[in-house]
Amino acid sequence: MQAHARMILALLLVILAGCGSERVRPDQAAPPAAESDAVRGENLPGRLLFVRAGVIWHWEGREARPLLGDGGAAQPSWSPEGDRIAYVARSNSFSDILLADAAGGPLAQLTFNGTDEPPNSLARVYASRWAFYPAWTPEGASVVVATQPQPPAGDPPADYNLGLTLLPAGPGEPLPLYADETAHCGRSAFAPDGRSLVFTRAGTGPDGAQQLYRLDLGGAGAEPFPGAPVPSYDPAFSPDGRWLAFAARDGERTDLFVLPASGGGAPLRLTSQGTARAPAFSPDGAMIAFLAVAPGEAGFDLWVAPLRFGTGGEIQAGSPKRLTTGLGLDGDSGLSWAP
Repeated sequence: MQAHARMILALLLVILAGCGSERVRPDQAAPPAAESDAVRGENLPGRLLFVRAGVIWHWEGREARPLLGDGGAAQPSWSPEGDRIAYVARSNSFSDILLADAAGGPLAQLTFNGTDEPPNSLARVYASRWAFYPAWTPEGASVVVATQPQPPAGDPPADYNLGLTLLPAGPGEPLPLYADETAHCGRSAFAPDGRSLVFTRAGTGPDGAQQLYRLDLGGAGAEPFPGAPVPSYDPAFSPDGRWLAFAARDGERTDLFVLPASGGGAPLRLTSQGTARAPAFSPDGAMIAFLAVAPGEAGFDLWVAPLRFGTGGEIQAGSPKRLTTGLGLDGDSGLSWAP
């Protein structure tokens, strides 16, 4: 990454994180929700997580309520059994990966990227690191995250590119999976068989674009996911492992598409709103949830659509239904759906 671009990234991250609390705490449970905080609507199967204003919300049955976070929580991810939540806690100049139980109670802190240097100081920038986008392995023993190998270096400070690291959810040592001096890594999703993961790779040059890559965990390396357009991001596998859903640009619009999990062929369109991202399959694979901006509005809301499967195995989405209005949900935090 060029020094100028690195400096810009570092400054942007400092500005964004400065809006959070000063220190990450593993007890960031939200206070009990008031009746006015609840959102009621469609009866959904399982439990769905989304983020609003740094607080993780939980939709179960016909109702959603705040679950976890005090303004710095982001990017929640259910464990495969639905008994734990991995999430990002943002603070001043850094972020960490924390674990909570299904009720939002604190369990563990997986990274320790913070420092005691004064908030908003240059010394704090040099001593801090970032971690984003936790995604569980299929057996639930570890979490892959996009993280930096070490704090910034140089003058002015330049952040290291985000690479993929496997963090054990219990005892054990972190395992670096992938890094590239010319690109950042973003959100990832494990194939249900655990043999590979698909992640978002963004080149750091002036023409860099988000693109889906597949990493073979058997050692064959990473390569562009066959058939995925550029730019594309927000990967999500169907529960049966047959499909990969993702967001992709189509001209000036962004919508959801799917490809076979093996890759190849032309992507199949699922939505036509032009502002859709963050797909999440229901646990039974019969629905897909996503975030989209309604016409004439400014923020993301939650939508769901039924899925239909043709005799030839093709997949189609039915008419989408809007579940929230005017909540201004965090698009980058995405959605996570568990049984």
